[in-house]
Parts: sequence; structure tokens; C-alpha cells
Amino acid sequence: MTVSVGGGKGGVGKSVVASNLGIAMARLGFRTVLVDADLGAANQHTLFGMERPGRTLQAFIDKTLGSLEEAVVPTEVPRLCLLPGTSGVAGAANLGHARKLKLLRHLQALDADAIIIDCGAGASLNVLDFYDLADLRVVVTTPQLTALQNAYGFLKSAVYRSLRQCALTAQEQNAFDNATTRCETERVGSLLGKIEASAPSYAATLRSHLAFFGARLIGNQLEHAGQQRTFSAFTRMAKDFLDLDVPVMGALPASPRVHASVTRRRPLLLDDQTGPVAQTFNALAEQLLTIDPTRLREGRRRESEGHSEQPGPIANYVRRHARVETHHPVTVSARGRSAPGDVVDVSDSGMRVATLLPIAPGARVVVRFDDADAFGAKVRWAKRGEVGLELTDPSAGRKLLQIAARRDIRIAASG
Repeated sequence: MTVSVGGGKGGVGKSVVASNLGIAMARLGFRTVLVDADLGAANQHTLFGMERPGRTLQAFIDKTLGSLEEAVVPTEVPRLCLLPGTSGVAGAANLGHARKLKLLRHLQALDADAIIIDCGAGASLNVLDFYDLADLRVVVTTPQLTALQNAYGFLKSAVYRSLRQCALTAQEQNAFDNATTRCETERVGSLLGKIEASAPSYAATLRSHLAFFGARLIGNQLEHAGQQRTFSAFTRMAKDFLDLDVPVMGALPASPRVHASVTRRRPLLLDDQTGPVAQTFNALAEQLLTIDPTRLREGRRRESEGHSEQPGPIANYVRRHARVETHHPVTVSARGRSAPGDVVDVSDSGMRVATLLPIAPGARVVVRFDDADAFGAKVRWAKRGEVGLELTDPSAGRKLLQIAARRDIRIAASG
């Protein structure tokens, strides 16, 4: 599942929401990658107390890194990794179209059960494309009028961008462009009615796309319960003007502990599990587990695009193999070359190996233990000095775990 977190303006707390959602998801047992997609003003690494993030999205964009996996760094939370964004680099936000498409493809291919994308502020095309990439699209706002106005404007821009991207032909693009008035009070229902006159199949696609848009609202910094009415008003406005269902996932109360956590550079959930804000974050993460990302994907998909293979909510199909942390010297062989390695952990489906042998994702390898046991595997991901391997023979997983069990190990729940 991929979740994007956006908002109309800075200061509404979307980065705080994204970071704490990432922690909550990881603690539920899911391998989670938090992506800081704010090009030019990234701050997730700061929220996690990292002075210098090292490799970032920018290194991949600049082709310094061969894969995004090389820029992913672990956090102190088990199963949660961070893909840092770019901060203070002139021109970083001006991402060319070809590089943006490449980046979007690689984001979708990250080896994780859950990917949470912290989008930048504003409604630039880059921000909207990061936002629209996700299965579930969360908009964060406070109850203040200006924040609500900006959140609505952001969501409207995301909807219009996404609908036009559904066009597969020049005729459909022209039908969309000719139908829209660019007026602030334009209703999407009227827009679709105009498109239907010249491109009925395209209009039907857009209606399906809207029905499965996957938008959700998270309110932030509530001073009192009465302010929840403003979020209900937001959802009604989205339905009336955008023809879009935007359920309220939850509302976070204003709390000095949240502000203090930002100052300390430690996300709230690292030090608080019982407070009202912490409980709300945990409840939000639990809600995510009930959402079927495949249903959303299929609803948006054109018939010619094929079908997904994984049905059901993330909790139904996510890999939750127990990981055995171990230390085994091995020999890794691939394409006629061999090098020593060290098995870091194993599960009944594969292993993580530290090795200097250069191996690309998708390559076939053989891992030979010192007692002559050998396992064939496929490289799922690779970053500098380490690879994640999936056993080519699933029945060999039991034997692999038995080898690890002969050492002094500890079992840690992992996704």
C-alpha cells in the first residue's frame, strides 16, 4: 500500500502526521518506508534527529545512485526506514518530466509493505504527481479558514490533474480541456456532463476514477471538539463541487507535546504511546489496514491496462515472516563470480546478506554456507554492501531457519 500525505500550505502538520503514521505502521509489523518527497525543503530527517541524511532522493535524480534502495536509511524504529528528501539545493524542486517519471516508477518499486509519501507544500505539478501516485491520498488541514481553503484548493488541483492524466488519446485530452472553465465554482459533475457529449467512454472512466480516488481527510490541531464541524463541512464541499467522497479519518487534538517533539527532533510516538494524540495516530494506522488498495487501483485502471494480482487489504497479503537475526559467513556466487558474505538475518522466504559482490535486482545467486549447504535465490533489492534475497525454492525456508537456529540468535517480529 502507498499512502500520500499532502496539504494546501505549510505549517498544517503534514510532516508530523506522515512521520508518526510511519512509526505506527512499523510497530504494527509492516516494513514501512517513509519517503520525504519535498524537493528542496525536506525535513523528515530533521524530525528524526538526523544531522545530515547522506544519500537522498537528489542523489538518485542526479544519477549518482543506481537505485532508490541505496538512499534508504534505517531509523531507530524496527521495520521503519526513511528515504530522505532534498533540502537547501538550488533548483531541486524543478524536476524534469523524464526524471520525474523515472523517480515515480522507482518509488512504486521500493521493497516495502507500506510506503508513506510526505509531499511538499503547494500545488505544483511535481507535488500533485507525488500525491496522485499513491493508493490512498490523505489531505491534512487545521480548522482555520485559510488552511481549509488551501486544502480544498490543493485537493481540487490533485483531482483535475489526475482526471486529465486518465486521457489516453489527444481526443480525450481535448475533450477535457474544452470542457473545463477553470472557474473556482466549477462543479466536476458539470464538467463530466460536457465531456460525455464528445467522449462518453472517457467520461465513464473519469466517474470510476473519482469513485475510487481514495481521498481521506485528517484534521490537525483541534482546540475543541466543536471544530470537527469544519471538517464535516469540508467533506460536504468536496462532494458538492468535486463529486468526491472524502471521509474524515480522524482529528488530532492540539498538544504542546507535539510541538515539543519537533523541537526535540523525536517524533511523538517514540516517547508517548498513551496520550490522546498518540492514541489517534495508532487508530489511524489501524484504519489503514482495513483499506483494500487493490480495489482502489482496479477502480482507477483503464480496461487495457490489465489487472493486479494481490486482492484484499494490506493486512491480508503483507509478508509477515519471522526474521531470525544471525551471523553466518557465506560465499555468494552470481554470473560466474564469487565473493564472501555475511548473512544478517533469515526468514522462511529469504535472507539479507552483506556482501561486496555487485549484484543487480532480479539477478540469480547461490549462497553457500560453511557447512556446504547451498541455497538458490533471486535478488529482490540491492544497495551498497547489502542485498535482500528471496529463495527460489520456497520449501527450502525451513532448512534455512534450522541453520540459523544452530547459532546464538534472537527472533524479532518483522514484516
